[in-house]
Amino acid sequence: MKSNTRMIRWLAGAAGIVGALSFVLVWPWASAGRAAHASEPLPRELLDQGVACLASGEVRPAVSELCDADLAAIVEILARLIGAYERADFDSFLALRAGDLESAAERRSDDLEALRTIAQNLSIPSEKLMGDWIGVLASFWEAYYESPPITRFLPEETRIELHDHGLGGRSLESWTESFLALRDRAPGSWIQHELTIPHRREIERIARDSGPLRWVDLELGFETREGYGARLVARFVWDGLLREWFLHDAASVYAAGDRSERHLIL
Repeated sequence: MKSNTRMIRWLAGAAGIVGALSFVLVWPWASAGRAAHASEPLPRELLDQGVACLASGEVRPAVSELCDADLAAIVEILARLIGAYERADFDSFLALRAGDLESAAERRSDDLEALRTIAQNLSIPSEKLMGDWIGVLASFWEAYYESPPITRFLPEETRIELHDHGLGGRSLESWTESFLALRDRAPGSWIQHELTIPHRREIERIARDSGPLRWVDLELGFETREGYGARLVARFVWDGLLREWFLHDAASVYAAGDRSERHLIL
């Protein structure tokens, strides 16, 4: 745990970097027309919580070694995740996927009727389920999360590692397995999430045309509504061609077994 005063003061100032670099971090994520609402500035409270995760958790390389752009990106990712699941804020959920919203309807068209069927089980009126993938997902989110699925995130349990030297000769299969190893590093039942809004470019293409592969592995400890401890494990990848970060893989791990009434939608 990192608690020295100098680092915390430095990190607190870093919250301002997110605003200063909004043209780098927010506009690429919100480049799609229908994602404009996702470019709203983050509340300072959420930024502070993101900074607290960095200040209290384990970060590699050390925070002082991160460039401003990477630091700002990580703070925003953390803040958006906290907003999405501690506040059940659908706009925060969309903001992490803003560049992929336009293509989501086409990429998930085969699954739209299945989503509508699941939503009908929550007694959502049929007129709210006539839209495309994002519209139906929004209605499902609102009904499913009558209250946030997470009581609180636990900053001291944060683990973050930035990798920026490529695959190092490994195959993509081996790289994928490294995420599963991260998921399984501590005991517990897990859910390997199928992402509701996949990235519009395949990881094989990104590994070929974006220079050395760059990604961030993060673990966020949290407490469920039922009071049980759990972890969100996620891998964000940098698409160098599109110049944006995107969620590539995610899992929820429940230390005491899966006892959650409402799971994370990823």
